[in-house]
Amino acid sequence: MKRNQHIADLGSLLVDQGLRHVIICPGSRNAPLIQLFTENPSFHCRSIVDERSAGYLALGMARQLQQPVGIVTTSGTAVLNLAPAVAEANFQRIPLILFTADRPRESIPQFNNQFINQTEPFIANSKGFYQFPAEVRYDSGLQEMLRAVEAMAREACTPPRGPVHFNIPLDEPLYEPLPIPFFSHFKDSGKDPLKDPLKDPLKEPAAKAPDKISPGARILVLAGMGPHGREIPALLEMLMQRHQAVVVAENIANLPSDGFIANPELLMSAAMENELAGLAPDMVIAFGGQVVSKRLKLFLNAHPPDEIRILENNPEESLKCMLEAKVKSGGSASNGGTVYTEDTSSNSYLKTWKTIEKRAMQNAADYLEDAPYSNLTAIHKILTCVPGNAVLHLGNSSIIRYSQLLPLRSDLHYYSNRGTSGIDGTVSSAVGAAMVSREFHLLVVGDLGFVYDSNALWNKDFPDNLRIVVVNDGGGGIFRLLEGPDRMPFFEEFSVTHHPVSLELLTRSFDRGFQRASGLDELEEKLELLWQPGSDVSVLEVDTRGSKNSLIFKEFLNHHHS
Repeated sequence: MKRNQHIADLGSLLVDQGLRHVIICPGSRNAPLIQLFTENPSFHCRSIVDERSAGYLALGMARQLQQPVGIVTTSGTAVLNLAPAVAEANFQRIPLILFTADRPRESIPQFNNQFINQTEPFIANSKGFYQFPAEVRYDSGLQEMLRAVEAMAREACTPPRGPVHFNIPLDEPLYEPLPIPFFSHFKDSGKDPLKDPLKDPLKEPAAKAPDKISPGARILVLAGMGPHGREIPALLEMLMQRHQAVVVAENIANLPSDGFIANPELLMSAAMENELAGLAPDMVIAFGGQVVSKRLKLFLNAHPPDEIRILENNPEESLKCMLEAKVKSGGSASNGGTVYTEDTSSNSYLKTWKTIEKRAMQNAADYLEDAPYSNLTAIHKILTCVPGNAVLHLGNSSIIRYSQLLPLRSDLHYYSNRGTSGIDGTVSSAVGAAMVSREFHLLVVGDLGFVYDSNALWNKDFPDNLRIVVVNDGGGGIFRLLEGPDRMPFFEEFSVTHHPVSLELLTRSFDRGFQRASGLDELEEKLELLWQPGSDVSVLEVDTRGSKNSLIFKEFLNHHHS
Protein backbone atom coordinates (compact mmCIF):
# COMPACT_ATOMS: atom_id res chain seq x y z
CA MET A 1 0.00 0.00 0.00
CA LYS A 2 1.48 3.37 -1.06
CA ARG A 3 2.15 6.11 1.41
CA ASN A 4 -0.88 8.41 2.05
CA GLN A 5 -3.08 6.09 0.00
CA HIS A 6 -5.81 6.50 2.63
CA ILE A 7 -5.78 10.27 2.01
CA ALA A 8 -5.91 9.93 -1.79
CA ASP A 9 -9.01 7.72 -1.61
CA LEU A 10 -11.07 10.23 0.38
CA GLY A 11 -11.97 12.52 -2.53
CA SER A 12 -14.61 10.55 -4.42
CA LEU A 13 -16.07 9.20 -1.20
CA LEU A 14 -16.69 12.71 0.18
CA VAL A 15 -18.11 13.88 -3.14
CA ASP A 16 -20.62 11.02 -2.92
CA GLN A 17 -21.66 12.33 0.49
CA GLY A 18 -22.50 15.76 -0.92
CA LEU A 19 -19.40 17.70 0.14
CA ARG A 20 -18.61 20.46 -2.36
CA HIS A 21 -17.34 23.47 -0.37
CA VAL A 22 -14.19 23.30 1.74
CA ILE A 23 -12.63 26.04 3.88
CA ILE A 24 -8.87 25.59 4.15
CA CYS A 25 -6.81 27.20 6.89
CA PRO A 26 -3.15 27.55 5.89
CA GLY A 27 -0.60 25.27 7.51
CA SER A 28 2.14 22.76 6.88
CA ARG A 29 1.01 19.61 8.64
CA ASN A 30 -2.24 19.64 6.67
CA ALA A 31 -0.45 19.88 3.29
CA PRO A 32 -1.62 16.41 2.09
CA LEU A 33 -5.23 17.38 2.89
CA ILE A 34 -4.87 20.70 1.08
CA GLN A 35 -3.54 18.81 -1.92
CA LEU A 36 -6.45 16.35 -1.78
CA PHE A 37 -9.12 19.05 -1.93
CA THR A 38 -7.50 21.66 -4.15
CA GLU A 39 -6.57 19.19 -6.90
CA ASN A 40 -10.07 17.74 -7.14
CA PRO A 41 -12.32 19.91 -9.35
CA SER A 42 -15.41 18.70 -7.49
CA PHE A 43 -14.43 20.83 -4.48
CA HIS A 44 -14.71 24.61 -4.27
CA CYS A 45 -11.91 25.60 -1.88
CA ARG A 46 -11.35 28.91 -0.11
CA SER A 47 -8.45 29.99 2.07
CA ILE A 48 -9.21 31.61 5.46
CA VAL A 49 -6.35 32.36 7.85
CA ASP A 50 -8.17 32.75 11.17
CA GLU A 51 -9.47 29.31 12.21
CA ARG A 52 -12.16 30.72 14.51
CA SER A 53 -13.48 32.87 11.67
CA ALA A 54 -13.15 29.94 9.26
CA GLY A 55 -15.34 27.74 11.42
CA TYR A 56 -18.14 30.30 11.47
CA LEU A 57 -17.73 31.10 7.79
CA ALA A 58 -18.27 27.39 7.04
CA LEU A 59 -21.28 27.44 9.35
CA GLY A 60 -22.82 30.33 7.43
CA MET A 61 -22.22 28.52 4.14
CA ALA A 62 -23.73 25.26 5.34
CA ARG A 63 -26.76 27.02 6.81
CA GLN A 64 -27.38 28.90 3.56
CA LEU A 65 -26.81 25.90 1.29
CA GLN A 66 -28.39 23.28 3.57
CA GLN A 67 -25.40 21.12 2.62
CA PRO A 68 -22.31 19.91 4.48
CA VAL A 69 -19.23 22.15 4.36
CA GLY A 70 -15.71 20.99 5.19
CA ILE A 71 -12.99 22.72 7.23
CA VAL A 72 -9.30 21.81 7.10
CA THR A 73 -6.78 22.91 9.72
CA THR A 74 -3.25 22.18 10.75
CA SER A 75 -2.42 20.70 14.15
CA GLY A 76 -2.21 22.24 17.62
CA THR A 77 -4.30 25.15 18.86
CA ALA A 78 -5.59 25.70 15.33
CA VAL A 79 -7.91 22.78 16.08
CA LEU A 80 -9.22 24.26 19.32
CA ASN A 81 -10.06 27.54 17.59
CA LEU A 82 -12.89 25.69 15.80
CA ALA A 83 -14.64 24.91 19.10
CA PRO A 84 -17.05 27.91 19.22
CA ALA A 85 -18.31 27.31 15.67
CA VAL A 86 -18.63 23.56 16.30
CA ALA A 87 -20.78 24.20 19.38
CA GLU A 88 -22.97 26.67 17.48
CA ALA A 89 -23.36 24.25 14.56
CA ASN A 90 -24.32 21.49 16.96
CA PHE A 91 -27.14 23.53 18.50
CA GLN A 92 -28.30 24.83 15.10
CA ARG A 93 -28.07 21.33 13.62
CA ILE A 94 -25.78 22.39 10.80
CA PRO A 95 -23.60 19.75 9.07
CA LEU A 96 -19.91 20.63 9.29
CA ILE A 97 -17.17 18.11 8.48
CA LEU A 98 -13.87 18.87 10.22
CA PHE A 99 -10.53 17.56 8.99
CA THR A 100 -7.73 18.33 11.45
CA ALA A 101 -4.15 17.34 10.72
CA ASP A 102 -2.24 15.84 13.64
CA ARG A 103 1.40 15.13 14.37
CA PRO A 104 2.65 11.64 15.18
CA ARG A 105 3.95 11.47 18.74
CA GLU A 106 7.73 11.81 18.80
CA SER A 107 9.78 9.22 20.66
CA ILE A 108 11.49 12.08 22.52
CA PRO A 109 8.80 14.29 24.12
CA GLN A 110 10.80 17.51 23.66
CA PHE A 111 10.48 17.06 19.88
CA ASN A 112 6.65 17.36 20.03
CA ASN A 113 6.33 20.73 18.31
CA GLN A 114 2.83 22.20 17.78
CA PHE A 115 1.40 19.13 19.46
CA ILE A 116 -1.67 18.81 21.68
CA ASN A 117 -4.07 15.99 22.47
CA GLN A 118 -6.54 16.15 19.57
CA THR A 119 -8.59 13.12 20.60
CA GLU A 120 -12.30 13.98 20.79
CA PRO A 121 -11.89 17.71 21.55
CA PHE A 122 -15.46 18.45 20.43
CA ILE A 123 -17.18 15.23 21.43
CA ALA A 124 -19.68 16.92 23.78
CA ASN A 125 -20.76 19.30 21.00
CA SER A 126 -20.64 17.13 17.90
CA LYS A 127 -22.19 14.00 16.46
CA GLY A 128 -19.03 11.97 16.29
CA PHE A 129 -15.25 11.63 16.12
CA TYR A 130 -13.04 9.32 14.07
CA GLN A 131 -9.31 8.94 14.58
CA PHE A 132 -7.53 8.01 11.36
CA PRO A 133 -4.90 5.31 11.59
CA ALA A 134 -1.32 6.57 11.39
CA GLU A 135 -0.84 4.43 8.28
CA VAL A 136 -2.71 1.83 6.25
CA ARG A 137 -0.74 -1.14 4.95
CA TYR A 138 -3.32 -3.49 3.45
CA ASP A 139 -6.38 -3.32 1.19
CA SER A 140 -8.62 -4.60 3.94
CA GLY A 141 -7.42 -1.88 6.33
CA LEU A 142 -8.08 0.83 3.73
CA GLN A 143 -11.54 -0.54 3.02
CA GLU A 144 -12.38 -0.64 6.74
CA MET A 145 -11.18 2.93 7.22
CA LEU A 146 -13.15 4.26 4.25
CA ARG A 147 -16.31 2.54 5.48
CA ALA A 148 -15.91 4.34 8.81
CA VAL A 149 -15.33 7.69 7.08
CA GLU A 150 -18.37 7.20 4.87
CA ALA A 151 -20.58 6.34 7.85
CA MET A 152 -19.38 9.38 9.80
CA ALA A 153 -19.83 11.77 6.85
CA ARG A 154 -23.36 10.46 6.36
CA GLU A 155 -24.02 10.94 10.06
CA ALA A 156 -23.34 14.67 9.71
CA CYS A 157 -26.31 14.94 7.33
CA THR A 158 -28.61 12.51 9.13
CA PRO A 159 -31.28 14.23 11.27
CA PRO A 160 -30.59 15.73 13.67
CA ARG A 161 -27.75 17.05 11.55
CA GLY A 162 -24.55 18.38 13.06
CA PRO A 163 -20.74 18.54 12.98
CA VAL A 164 -18.41 15.54 12.84
CA HIS A 165 -14.65 15.47 13.32
CA PHE A 166 -11.90 13.51 11.59
CA ASN A 167 -8.44 13.72 13.19
CA ILE A 168 -5.70 12.69 10.78
CA PRO A 169 -2.08 11.99 11.83
CA LEU A 170 0.30 12.90 9.00
CA ASP A 171 4.00 12.19 8.94
CA GLU A 172 6.76 13.82 6.92
CA PRO A 173 7.53 14.25 4.11
CA LEU A 174 4.37 16.31 3.69
CA TYR A 175 5.00 17.84 0.27
CA GLU A 176 4.88 15.01 -2.21
CA PRO A 177 2.21 13.99 -4.75
CA LEU A 178 -0.64 11.83 -3.51
CA PRO A 179 -0.98 8.39 -5.12
CA ILE A 180 -3.78 7.53 -7.52
CA PRO A 181 -6.99 6.53 -5.66
CA PHE A 182 -6.95 2.80 -5.11
CA PHE A 183 -10.67 2.04 -5.19
CA SER A 184 -11.71 4.42 -7.98
CA HIS A 185 -11.84 1.72 -10.65
CA PHE A 186 -14.58 -0.09 -8.75
CA LYS A 187 -16.93 2.84 -9.25
CA ASP A 188 -16.23 2.83 -12.99
CA SER A 189 -17.15 -0.84 -13.17
CA GLY A 190 -20.28 -0.40 -11.11
CA LYS A 191 -18.86 -2.43 -8.22
CA ASP A 192 -18.15 -0.48 -5.07
CA PRO A 193 -16.54 -2.51 -2.25
CA LEU A 194 -17.48 0.20 0.25
CA LYS A 195 -21.21 -0.32 -0.23
CA ASP A 196 -22.70 -3.05 1.95
CA PRO A 197 -25.75 -4.51 0.18
CA LEU A 198 -27.04 -5.91 3.45
CA LYS A 199 -27.41 -2.46 5.02
CA ASP A 200 -29.96 0.16 4.04
CA PRO A 201 -28.85 3.78 3.78
CA LEU A 202 -29.36 5.84 6.91
CA LYS A 203 -32.91 7.07 6.93
CA GLU A 204 -34.62 9.70 8.98
CA PRO A 205 -36.31 7.87 11.85
CA ALA A 206 -40.06 7.69 11.69
CA ALA A 207 -41.91 9.92 14.08
CA LYS A 208 -43.25 8.24 17.18
CA ALA A 209 -47.00 8.59 17.44
CA PRO A 210 -47.73 11.08 20.19
CA ASP A 211 -50.28 10.63 22.91
CA LYS A 212 -53.76 11.82 22.19
CA ILE A 213 -54.74 15.39 22.95
CA SER A 214 -57.43 16.10 25.50
CA PRO A 215 -60.36 18.04 24.03
CA GLY A 216 -60.27 21.70 24.96
CA ALA A 217 -56.64 21.61 26.14
CA ARG A 218 -54.87 24.92 25.62
CA ILE A 219 -51.82 24.20 23.48
CA LEU A 220 -48.85 26.54 23.08
CA VAL A 221 -46.59 25.61 20.17
CA LEU A 222 -43.03 26.97 20.36
CA ALA A 223 -41.51 27.01 16.87
CA GLY A 224 -37.84 27.65 17.56
CA MET A 225 -35.02 28.83 15.33
CA GLY A 226 -34.08 26.81 12.30
CA PRO A 227 -35.00 25.83 8.77
CA HIS A 228 -38.37 24.11 8.88
CA GLY A 229 -40.03 21.92 6.29
CA ARG A 230 -42.40 23.41 3.75
CA GLU A 231 -45.36 21.55 5.25
CA ILE A 232 -44.89 23.00 8.74
CA PRO A 233 -46.92 26.24 8.31
CA ALA A 234 -49.97 24.42 6.91
CA LEU A 235 -49.79 21.77 9.63
CA LEU A 236 -49.61 24.43 12.33
CA GLU A 237 -52.53 26.31 10.82
CA MET A 238 -54.52 23.07 10.85
CA LEU A 239 -53.57 22.47 14.48
CA MET A 240 -54.97 25.91 15.38
CA GLN A 241 -58.17 25.10 13.50
CA ARG A 242 -58.71 21.78 15.24
CA HIS A 243 -57.60 22.65 18.76
CA GLN A 244 -57.31 25.48 21.26
CA ALA A 245 -53.78 26.17 19.98
CA VAL A 246 -51.45 29.15 19.67
CA VAL A 247 -48.22 29.13 17.66
CA VAL A 248 -45.29 31.31 18.75
CA ALA A 249 -42.83 31.74 15.89
CA GLU A 250 -40.26 34.52 16.30
CA ASN A 251 -38.53 36.04 13.29
CA ILE A 252 -35.63 33.54 13.31
CA ALA A 253 -38.12 30.66 13.00
CA ASN A 254 -38.91 31.98 9.50
CA LEU A 255 -42.54 30.87 9.70
CA PRO A 256 -44.44 34.06 8.84
CA SER A 257 -48.20 33.85 9.27
CA ASP A 258 -50.85 36.32 10.36
CA GLY A 259 -52.19 33.59 12.61
CA PHE A 260 -48.95 33.08 14.53
CA ILE A 261 -47.45 35.15 17.36
CA ALA A 262 -44.20 36.65 16.05
CA ASN A 263 -43.44 39.12 18.87
CA PRO A 264 -43.89 37.25 22.16
CA GLU A 265 -41.52 39.57 24.06
CA LEU A 266 -43.58 42.60 23.11
CA LEU A 267 -46.84 40.80 23.82
CA MET A 268 -45.69 39.65 27.25
CA SER A 269 -44.56 43.15 28.17
CA ALA A 270 -48.01 44.48 27.21
CA ALA A 271 -50.06 41.85 29.06
CA MET A 272 -51.73 43.05 32.23
CA GLU A 273 -51.39 41.01 35.40
CA ASN A 274 -55.02 39.90 35.21
CA GLU A 275 -54.54 38.72 31.60
CA LEU A 276 -51.61 36.35 32.22
CA ALA A 277 -53.73 33.49 33.55
CA GLY A 278 -55.63 33.44 30.26
CA LEU A 279 -52.36 32.93 28.37
CA ALA A 280 -51.15 29.97 30.42
CA PRO A 281 -51.13 26.70 28.43
CA ASP A 282 -52.08 23.20 29.51
CA MET A 283 -49.60 21.74 27.04
CA VAL A 284 -46.44 22.99 25.30
CA ILE A 285 -45.32 21.49 21.99
CA ALA A 286 -41.79 22.54 21.05
CA PHE A 287 -39.56 21.98 18.04
CA GLY A 288 -36.59 23.67 16.42
CA GLY A 289 -33.85 25.63 18.16
CA GLN A 290 -33.77 28.39 20.72
CA VAL A 291 -36.47 30.96 21.47
CA VAL A 292 -35.20 34.47 22.23
CA SER A 293 -37.97 35.99 24.37
CA LYS A 294 -36.94 36.05 28.01
CA ARG A 295 -40.34 37.22 29.18
CA LEU A 296 -41.94 34.18 27.56
CA LYS A 297 -39.46 31.87 29.30
CA LEU A 298 -40.14 33.49 32.67
CA PHE A 299 -43.88 33.28 32.04
CA LEU A 300 -43.77 29.54 31.30
CA ASN A 301 -41.58 28.95 34.34
CA ALA A 302 -44.15 30.76 36.46
CA HIS A 303 -47.07 28.93 34.78
CA PRO A 304 -45.68 25.45 34.06
CA PRO A 305 -47.82 23.38 31.68
CA ASP A 306 -49.15 19.96 32.64
CA GLU A 307 -47.43 18.40 29.64
CA ILE A 308 -44.45 19.22 27.41
CA ARG A 309 -43.88 17.45 24.10
CA ILE A 310 -40.57 17.90 22.28
CA LEU A 311 -40.74 17.02 18.59
CA GLU A 312 -37.31 15.66 17.73
CA ASN A 313 -35.79 15.24 14.27
CA ASN A 314 -38.97 15.14 12.21
CA PRO A 315 -41.58 17.68 13.37
CA GLU A 316 -43.60 17.38 10.15
CA GLU A 317 -44.36 13.71 10.74
CA SER A 318 -44.95 14.29 14.45
CA LEU A 319 -47.48 17.04 13.71
CA LYS A 320 -49.23 14.84 11.15
CA CYS A 321 -49.52 12.05 13.70
CA MET A 322 -50.82 14.50 16.25
CA LEU A 323 -53.47 15.79 13.88
CA GLU A 324 -54.54 12.26 13.01
CA ALA A 325 -54.54 11.05 16.62
CA LYS A 326 -57.86 10.43 18.30
CA VAL A 327 -58.63 12.53 21.31
CA LYS A 328 -58.66 10.89 24.72
CA SER A 329 -62.41 11.11 24.99
CA GLY A 330 -63.08 9.94 21.44
CA GLY A 331 -66.19 7.83 20.98
CA SER A 332 -66.66 4.64 19.06
CA ALA A 333 -66.54 4.63 15.27
CA SER A 334 -65.88 2.22 12.44
CA ASN A 335 -62.19 3.00 12.69
CA GLY A 336 -62.19 2.64 16.48
CA GLY A 337 -62.61 6.29 17.45
CA THR A 338 -63.25 9.84 16.34
CA VAL A 339 -61.03 12.73 15.37
CA TYR A 340 -61.54 15.78 17.55
CA THR A 341 -62.07 18.91 15.45
CA GLU A 342 -62.97 22.41 16.52
CA ASP A 343 -64.30 25.19 14.35
CA THR A 344 -61.68 27.88 13.70
CA SER A 345 -63.88 30.56 15.23
CA SER A 346 -64.01 28.63 18.52
CA ASN A 347 -60.29 28.99 19.21
CA SER A 348 -60.78 31.33 22.13
CA TYR A 349 -57.24 30.68 23.35
CA LEU A 350 -55.82 32.17 20.16
CA LYS A 351 -58.23 35.11 20.40
CA THR A 352 -56.92 35.90 23.88
CA TRP A 353 -53.34 36.07 22.60
CA LYS A 354 -54.29 38.02 19.49
CA THR A 355 -56.22 40.64 21.44
CA ILE A 356 -53.15 41.48 23.51
CA GLU A 357 -50.88 41.29 20.45
CA LYS A 358 -53.01 43.79 18.54
CA ARG A 359 -52.90 46.24 21.43
CA ALA A 360 -49.13 45.77 21.87
CA MET A 361 -48.35 46.33 18.19
CA GLN A 362 -50.51 49.47 18.03
CA ASN A 363 -48.90 50.95 21.16
CA ALA A 364 -45.46 50.15 19.76
CA ALA A 365 -46.27 51.86 16.45
CA ASP A 366 -47.58 54.93 18.29
CA TYR A 367 -44.41 55.23 20.36
CA LEU A 368 -42.03 54.71 17.41
CA GLU A 369 -43.73 57.41 15.37
CA ASP A 370 -42.28 60.21 17.53
CA ALA A 371 -39.46 58.43 19.39
CA PRO A 372 -36.03 60.14 19.41
CA TYR A 373 -32.94 58.81 17.66
CA SER A 374 -31.60 55.75 19.45
CA ASN A 375 -30.73 52.10 18.97
CA LEU A 376 -34.44 51.29 18.85
CA THR A 377 -35.44 53.82 16.22
CA ALA A 378 -32.28 53.24 14.15
CA ILE A 379 -32.87 49.49 14.00
CA HIS A 380 -36.54 50.10 13.22
CA LYS A 381 -35.52 52.31 10.30
CA ILE A 382 -33.00 49.73 9.02
CA LEU A 383 -35.38 46.78 9.20
CA THR A 384 -38.22 48.76 7.66
CA CYS A 385 -36.39 49.84 4.53
CA VAL A 386 -34.08 46.88 3.80
CA PRO A 387 -34.90 45.58 0.29
CA GLY A 388 -37.42 42.75 0.05
CA ASN A 389 -36.28 39.13 -0.26
CA ALA A 390 -33.04 40.00 1.52
CA VAL A 391 -31.29 37.60 3.88
CA LEU A 392 -31.05 39.36 7.23
CA HIS A 393 -28.38 38.35 9.75
CA LEU A 394 -28.90 39.67 13.28
CA GLY A 395 -26.15 40.09 15.84
CA ASN A 396 -26.57 38.70 19.32
CA SER A 397 -27.14 40.57 22.57
CA SER A 398 -29.13 43.75 22.04
CA ILE A 399 -29.59 43.59 18.23
CA ILE A 400 -31.64 40.39 18.18
CA ARG A 401 -33.67 41.60 21.15
CA TYR A 402 -34.53 44.91 19.48
CA SER A 403 -35.59 43.05 16.33
CA GLN A 404 -38.01 40.95 18.38
CA LEU A 405 -39.94 44.09 19.30
CA LEU A 406 -40.46 45.24 15.70
CA PRO A 407 -42.95 44.06 13.06
CA LEU A 408 -42.07 40.85 11.26
CA ARG A 409 -41.56 41.12 7.51
CA SER A 410 -42.62 38.04 5.58
CA ASP A 411 -40.39 39.02 2.64
CA LEU A 412 -37.17 38.67 4.65
CA HIS A 413 -35.19 35.62 5.78
CA TYR A 414 -33.97 36.02 9.37
CA TYR A 415 -30.87 34.34 10.81
CA SER A 416 -28.87 34.66 14.00
CA ASN A 417 -26.36 32.53 15.88
CA ARG A 418 -28.71 31.75 18.75
CA GLY A 419 -27.47 28.19 19.24
CA THR A 420 -25.02 29.32 21.89
CA SER A 421 -25.83 33.05 21.58
CA GLY A 422 -22.19 34.19 21.54
CA ILE A 423 -20.86 37.26 19.77
CA ASP A 424 -17.92 35.35 18.29
CA GLY A 425 -18.50 34.63 14.61
CA THR A 426 -21.50 36.81 13.81
CA VAL A 427 -19.71 38.60 10.97
CA SER A 428 -18.02 35.45 9.66
CA SER A 429 -21.32 33.56 9.46
CA ALA A 430 -22.88 36.33 7.39
CA VAL A 431 -19.84 36.48 5.12
CA GLY A 432 -19.97 32.71 4.56
CA ALA A 433 -23.69 32.74 3.76
CA ALA A 434 -23.33 35.59 1.26
CA MET A 435 -20.38 33.88 -0.45
CA VAL A 436 -22.58 31.01 -1.61
CA SER A 437 -25.72 33.02 -2.38
CA ARG A 438 -26.95 35.42 -5.05
CA GLU A 439 -29.44 37.15 -2.75
CA PHE A 440 -28.77 40.45 -1.05
CA HIS A 441 -27.48 39.91 2.51
CA LEU A 442 -27.54 42.40 5.36
CA LEU A 443 -25.84 41.98 8.72
CA VAL A 444 -26.94 44.21 11.59
CA VAL A 445 -24.45 43.84 14.43
CA GLY A 446 -23.30 45.68 17.53
CA ASP A 447 -19.91 47.34 17.78
CA LEU A 448 -18.44 44.72 20.15
CA GLY A 449 -19.52 41.84 17.93
CA PHE A 450 -18.09 43.58 14.88
CA VAL A 451 -14.73 44.31 16.49
CA TYR A 452 -14.53 40.85 18.05
CA ASP A 453 -15.00 39.13 14.68
CA SER A 454 -13.36 41.72 12.44
CA ASN A 455 -11.05 39.09 10.89
CA ALA A 456 -14.10 38.08 8.88
CA LEU A 457 -13.21 41.05 6.65
CA TRP A 458 -9.82 39.41 6.00
CA ASN A 459 -11.05 37.53 2.98
CA LYS A 460 -9.93 37.95 -0.62
CA ASP A 461 -13.30 36.59 -1.77
CA PHE A 462 -15.34 39.02 0.36
CA PRO A 463 -18.85 38.94 -1.17
CA ASP A 464 -20.14 42.09 -2.88
CA ASN A 465 -23.76 41.13 -2.06
CA LEU A 466 -23.21 41.65 1.69
CA ARG A 467 -23.64 44.92 3.57
CA ILE A 468 -22.88 45.38 7.26
CA VAL A 469 -24.57 47.90 9.55
CA VAL A 470 -22.76 48.35 12.87
CA VAL A 471 -24.86 49.90 15.63
CA ASN A 472 -22.25 51.61 17.80
CA ASP A 473 -23.58 52.42 21.25
CA GLY A 474 -20.19 52.46 22.93
CA GLY A 475 -19.82 48.78 23.83
CA GLY A 476 -21.84 46.33 25.89
CA GLY A 477 -25.16 48.14 25.52
CA ILE A 478 -27.12 44.97 26.26
CA PHE A 479 -26.20 45.18 29.94
CA ARG A 480 -27.85 48.59 30.20
CA LEU A 481 -31.13 47.03 29.09
CA LEU A 482 -31.14 44.38 31.80
CA GLU A 483 -32.41 44.95 35.29
CA GLY A 484 -29.67 44.80 37.91
CA PRO A 485 -26.21 45.03 36.30
CA ASP A 486 -26.02 48.83 36.44
CA ARG A 487 -26.41 48.70 40.24
CA MET A 488 -23.14 46.81 40.61
CA PRO A 489 -19.89 48.74 41.31
CA PHE A 490 -18.03 46.81 38.61
CA PHE A 491 -20.60 47.64 35.92
CA GLU A 492 -18.86 50.33 33.85
CA GLU A 493 -15.42 48.72 33.79
CA PHE A 494 -16.22 45.03 33.53
CA SER A 495 -19.71 44.73 32.02
CA VAL A 496 -20.06 47.58 29.54
CA THR A 497 -16.57 46.94 28.10
CA HIS A 498 -15.82 50.26 26.39
CA HIS A 499 -13.34 50.05 23.54
CA PRO A 500 -11.08 52.61 21.82
CA VAL A 501 -11.49 51.13 18.33
CA SER A 502 -12.23 53.42 15.39
CA LEU A 503 -14.65 51.41 13.30
CA GLU A 504 -13.69 53.44 10.24
CA LEU A 505 -9.95 52.78 10.57
CA LEU A 506 -10.62 49.11 11.33
CA THR A 507 -12.81 48.73 8.25
CA ARG A 508 -10.47 50.59 5.93
CA SER A 509 -7.50 48.54 7.16
CA PHE A 510 -9.14 45.61 5.34
CA ASP A 511 -9.71 47.83 2.28
CA ARG A 512 -13.49 47.93 2.73
CA GLY A 513 -15.66 50.96 2.00
CA PHE A 514 -17.07 52.79 5.02
CA GLN A 515 -19.78 55.36 5.85
CA ARG A 516 -21.17 56.78 9.10
CA ALA A 517 -24.58 58.08 10.20
CA SER A 518 -25.44 59.80 13.48
CA GLY A 519 -29.12 60.73 13.08
CA LEU A 520 -32.31 59.35 11.53
CA ASP A 521 -32.27 61.66 8.49
CA GLU A 522 -28.60 60.93 7.81
CA LEU A 523 -29.22 57.22 8.39
CA GLU A 524 -31.99 57.16 5.79
CA GLU A 525 -29.70 58.88 3.29
CA LYS A 526 -26.80 56.50 3.92
CA LEU A 527 -29.03 53.43 3.77
CA GLU A 528 -30.17 54.39 0.27
CA LEU A 529 -26.51 54.44 -0.72
CA LEU A 530 -25.89 51.13 1.01
CA TRP A 531 -28.70 49.34 -0.83
CA GLN A 532 -27.51 50.39 -4.28
CA PRO A 533 -26.16 47.52 -6.42
CA GLY A 534 -22.46 47.91 -6.97
CA SER A 535 -22.02 50.26 -4.00
CA ASP A 536 -18.44 50.36 -2.77
CA VAL A 537 -19.64 50.72 0.83
CA SER A 538 -19.37 47.50 2.83
CA VAL A 539 -19.80 48.88 6.35
CA LEU A 540 -22.13 51.58 7.68
CA GLU A 541 -21.59 52.72 11.26
CA VAL A 542 -24.73 53.93 13.01
CA ASP A 543 -23.40 56.04 15.87
CA THR A 544 -25.86 56.13 18.79
CA ARG A 545 -23.36 56.81 21.57
CA GLY A 546 -24.94 60.18 22.35
CA SER A 547 -28.46 58.76 22.69
CA LYS A 548 -30.27 57.62 25.82
CA ASN A 549 -30.61 54.10 24.47
CA SER A 550 -31.46 52.21 27.65
CA LEU A 551 -33.93 54.90 28.81
CA ILE A 552 -35.77 54.88 25.47
CA PHE A 553 -35.83 51.08 25.42
CA LYS A 554 -37.42 50.93 28.88
CA GLU A 555 -39.85 53.75 28.04
CA PHE A 556 -40.89 51.84 24.94
CA LEU A 557 -41.80 48.74 26.96
CA ASN A 558 -43.44 50.72 29.76
CA HIS A 559 -45.48 52.65 27.18
CA HIS A 560 -47.85 49.69 26.98
CA HIS A 561 -49.03 50.32 30.53
CA SER A 562 -49.10 54.12 30.49
